Amino acid sequence: MTSRITAPSTRLVLVGGGPRAIGVLERLAASAAQPPQAARLQRTPLHVDVIDPHMPGAGRIWRAEESPLLLMNSRAADVSIHTDPTVEIEGPVRAGPSLAEWAEGIRRGTIEAPTSGTARLAEIEALQPEHFASRRVQALYLEWFFGQVLAALPTAVTVTVHRTTATAVRRAGEGWSVELEDRDALSADLLLLAAGHTDARPSAARHRLAAFARRHGGTYLAPAQASDVPLAQLAPGQDVIVRGMGLAFVDLMALLTEGRGGEFVADPQPGEPDRLAYRPSGREPRLWAGSRRGVPYHSKVRDEGADAGLGELAHVTPAALAAREDADGLLDFRSDVVPLIAAEIHRQVPGAPLAAPGEEPLAWLDDPLAWLEGEAHPQVTRDAVVRHIEQDLHARTRGDVTPARALFQLLLRLHGVLVDQLPATRLRGGAGGAYPRWWHSLFSFVDSGPPPHRLHQMLALERAGVLRFLGPRVHVTAEETTGRFTARGAAGVQVTADALVDAFLPEPSLAESTNPLLRNLVAGGEDAVGRESAATPGALEVDAGHRVIAPDGTARPSLWAVGPWTSELPIGAFARPHTNAPCHRRNDALARVLLEAALHRGEARLSPASGHDGAVTAATTATAATAAAALTAVTTVREDAAEPERATDRSPRSPRAPRLGVLGPGKIGRALARTALRRGVEVQVTGRAPAAALSATLPGARAVDLAELTAASDVVALTVPLHVALSLDPSALDGAVVIDATNPWGEADAAAVAAARETLGDTEAELSTSELLAAHLPGARLVKTLNHIGYHDVEEHGRPDGDTVRRAIALAADDPQAAAAVAQLLHRIGYEPVRVGTLAEGRELEPGAGLFSGWCTREELGLRRAAQVRAA
Repeated sequence: MTSRITAPSTRLVLVGGGPRAIGVLERLAASAAQPPQAARLQRTPLHVDVIDPHMPGAGRIWRAEESPLLLMNSRAADVSIHTDPTVEIEGPVRAGPSLAEWAEGIRRGTIEAPTSGTARLAEIEALQPEHFASRRVQALYLEWFFGQVLAALPTAVTVTVHRTTATAVRRAGEGWSVELEDRDALSADLLLLAAGHTDARPSAARHRLAAFARRHGGTYLAPAQASDVPLAQLAPGQDVIVRGMGLAFVDLMALLTEGRGGEFVADPQPGEPDRLAYRPSGREPRLWAGSRRGVPYHSKVRDEGADAGLGELAHVTPAALAAREDADGLLDFRSDVVPLIAAEIHRQVPGAPLAAPGEEPLAWLDDPLAWLEGEAHPQVTRDAVVRHIEQDLHARTRGDVTPARALFQLLLRLHGVLVDQLPATRLRGGAGGAYPRWWHSLFSFVDSGPPPHRLHQMLALERAGVLRFLGPRVHVTAEETTGRFTARGAAGVQVTADALVDAFLPEPSLAESTNPLLRNLVAGGEDAVGRESAATPGALEVDAGHRVIAPDGTARPSLWAVGPWTSELPIGAFARPHTNAPCHRRNDALARVLLEAALHRGEARLSPASGHDGAVTAATTATAATAAAALTAVTTVREDAAEPERATDRSPRSPRAPRLGVLGPGKIGRALARTALRRGVEVQVTGRAPAAALSATLPGARAVDLAELTAASDVVALTVPLHVALSLDPSALDGAVVIDATNPWGEADAAAVAAARETLGDTEAELSTSELLAAHLPGARLVKTLNHIGYHDVEEHGRPDGDTVRRAIALAADDPQAAAAVAQLLHRIGYEPVRVGTLAEGRELEPGAGLFSGWCTREELGLRRAAQVRAA
């Protein structure tokens, strides 16, 4: 376990382990493996710390445990996190499978499945290139990608994943100190802030809405990820006002209809082959939906990647943008850029209109129901919204879809050009200039819409009376006289209800983020790390190379930031293959800057006379220029990863999640490790496979030897065959709390059990197998559990705390403290722990005994146990 590299490592800390951060890490590792960089790294290695309480690779947004009703808004063939030969980068291209190709590889057996959960495996088995995968399958794809990144690391690059939250960043000499929620701070030579979307603290307006609802016994649900919205607060048949008709609304619609037992069935009509009907369950609320536009996002286009006849850009070009700059080299997005975009659309998209004199150039696209203003009859609004959705589905999925396809492809191309050509520093006008947020909203409205069947479902729900449309420019008030919310659409629709849902994600804002580190970046007084962007209020200002701009206007030479809360134009973390995707170009340019800065930092240490800080500053300045040019055109991995140095931190600690050790990562061991990792538990593994193979299979778990597993784990899960467990060194697990998940299967186990009984004089076979094992491991604190759940169910049956049908897992132990530690772990990974007595009573959990098989809740397990006691 000792590294062959003896030089001190340069330390790069990544705050955030989601797909954007891991995309940068992959690009860094790819460049680090090139011969020139690899040779330099042998002299001055690099250690990377990844800080994220959520599953690394997938991060917070993509969750392997969320509802299968929550879908991707791109087809499986159109999603890839890998670079490909079309991507114009300086680093090496490392092609890899798209989401669809990954699923095909799993079916063929050339790629190992990242889960044993039966339902998720069935989804992967059924996934075809034209399908819209569930978000939880995308999470598995991202987890797998992270494992591949770790397994392919050069020997001079090591990674440690810290399953915790970074709470603050402080200057510390020539580097940084990153304070953590539940442990000592980490020291960083170089620091990349790469947190993704975060929740927001209630604004004053939302706080008032929540307070109003509490006073009057109503409900207000604030913006949040769909999986986090407490939809149980909405009663069957209740009228609910919903603000927002984008992707978040589509997700909530699915959870409140199909998610409550409703069913969509085929109901084709002449000229409407894809028409659906909805069969209510009776548990749905009645949704009254409206938004600024009053219509949902456009449907995805059929065969959207097929040739649409686009030519070269003629209006939105570097030369045309430069010609509109003012004397200071700045552009106004509304007056200078939007007219060029409108002209490009008119030129390239058949039937695209030109704006009337005095009209906003893209009003026809951004506000399709503007003509409804002043109408007074609700039926007019209903008919207008329904007609818009029907026409959109026809234009994008039936007949000649060339105009819709051309618009889709053109906006995708324009978005890439604007990413390259319009850093926030090139624009004047601030928020009034409508960039990047207005443009990103329009781009998402046209290009990032839901699968077509979701809009067919929307129409079916309207016909079934479950969904009503409020139309555009919806205004909601809280009426103290009635104690209810009232929503009024611009066209005269009005409804009063007890419940209001804001169906959109929280706006990215440093000041209002629930993430303490982000809040403190610009609000730390003299200790402030950065400053708010004038061009993008609420966001952290970064330059074209993603360096954080300090309060005095200078760029921090060793601090970078990416994400929706920065002044960069949002670009996502994965993209359609073979499109020279901006996200890959940005990740590669930034990764090469980070690698070069790390090399200079390390080389400066080896040559003290060169001037450490000056060398780093010069390196990052030079490489930032390179990056700007490019932009304008685990717990761990390796057995040889050293434990990072830590700065002193005396701030209060939050309770730390239990650390799980897994001895024997076979089927049950891997399922348990993956489940624990996804629940934020730090996992260490001891097995026969090489560390790189374990990293690929269990990304984020740390490969250790048995001595460290015993010493550094709060609970060790013994998931080897019983005969192997009975042959362990009797002192190997001394002092450890040990889960006995074994069962006596097969001849080898039977022989080992017989030998153990003979050794102990148990001629009548009165001892349970756990008592035999406890006698063999006298220093271990044994707890019998997890042997009575199938490995394929471990990842699938966990439920959140408080769920009324949470699965109970029985445990038996002689040591109450050991039982409590294991119960805490079981609770954390989604199960209801139920103690059934001592190890002797653990017989009830053995194969063939009364509690061995069957799914049950805590109450049901208690009844089964009581019935056994009476029968005995």
